[in-house]
Amino acid sequence: MLLTERFASLRASSYLSVLAVGIVLSQFANYLRFEEPIYRGQSLNILVFFAAFAAAFVVWLGVRGYKRATGWLSAFLILMIVAWIAHLFLYRLHGDAYNYTALLYVPILIMIGLKPPTAREGLTAIYAFAWAVTAVLVITRILEMLGLLAIKTQSAYVIAFDEERYFLPLNDILGIEGRWPGPFGHNGDTAMMGAFLIVIAVAYWTRSSWVFLTVGAFTLLITSGRASIGAAATGIVVLLMFAQKGWIAKIPRSVRIVGGIAALIVGALFMYMQQAGVTGRNAFWPAFLELWQSAPVVGIGSSGIAVSGGIAQEFGHAHSLYIDELARYGLVGFITQFGAIAVGVLIAIIAAKRGLAGPLAILLAYLVTGITEPRNQWISPTVTGMLLILVVVTAGAYLTSDSRRKKVELTPNHLMDNS
Repeated sequence: MLLTERFASLRASSYLSVLAVGIVLSQFANYLRFEEPIYRGQSLNILVFFAAFAAAFVVWLGVRGYKRATGWLSAFLILMIVAWIAHLFLYRLHGDAYNYTALLYVPILIMIGLKPPTAREGLTAIYAFAWAVTAVLVITRILEMLGLLAIKTQSAYVIAFDEERYFLPLNDILGIEGRWPGPFGHNGDTAMMGAFLIVIAVAYWTRSSWVFLTVGAFTLLITSGRASIGAAATGIVVLLMFAQKGWIAKIPRSVRIVGGIAALIVGALFMYMQQAGVTGRNAFWPAFLELWQSAPVVGIGSSGIAVSGGIAQEFGHAHSLYIDELARYGLVGFITQFGAIAVGVLIAIIAAKRGLAGPLAILLAYLVTGITEPRNQWISPTVTGMLLILVVVTAGAYLTSDSRRKKVELTPNHLMDNS
């Protein structure tokens, strides 16, 4: 009876936390056993996430007393489903491959829509995500130092390029050649995880923040991801723009916004003027835009890029979330997906104005990193995609609670926002 009562009292943060941790572990599994068939032709990462989804669904069944998503949050979830349907059509049109976890994308959104979390529960899931990322980063590096896990192989050209043009003061000491690839597939993706940890730490300050800051800063130092450094700076600047407490709040918001944008522009120019420059993007961005122009409505798909010839085929992706989406899936994919994300940004902006700036800071940090790397393929659940959904859902839940109660008390121990 006691177990039944506990099961019936589960909160939405429980199933969301299982999904958040599960997607990070799935990525780690892919790093350890990259696309190696384990069971019936399926790789370890697919099996891990299916197991996580099954556990999350069982927990979700035990969540009681939650009203369905409404308003802007409902619109966001519906538009994300529409974007998935559009991408499924485009994938089939181009004959592009996707794995079975794509089947879980819409069910996850429906689960959230039927039993959305409160703002505190959304934050709990974000913290679960951050702790999982922290653990994976630390464990990977420790295993590499002990010789139990090999650092991901990189070409000699890439290593030489990185060591010549990037600031990597610790990598020789640590035995890392070039920038650290880390467990998230590429040094740029691993750097992005470090940036997220920093923004989460500052946005929601608790005792855990020191752990996130330390691991995040160390990750940025050994990956030297300039876009991710800019993303972390963007997140912190957003928090300052919308701060409602402390001395910074005494400065008019309009002044903070103008000053913050100016500081980010100066920082971006400084990064651009470094020796690494744009690392070839001035060549392959135009190449991918040319591919998009050949099929502007539906794009040419991954299969088209694979046989496109020249620099586009050589690199395989456009090193930009936005240009890559245009080339791959045209205006149909771009408008449906970024239309949904635009609604998410709007939700986060409204929440920031009302006192919760953390989701907006994390979301904009994600969009900044997307300028120089493709962070999502929009057909299957991904690490970055899951965080995007979590922060928008948290902001939407905050607005719902704010509309029901004119003032929501946020305590430092539960939902502290630096704004």
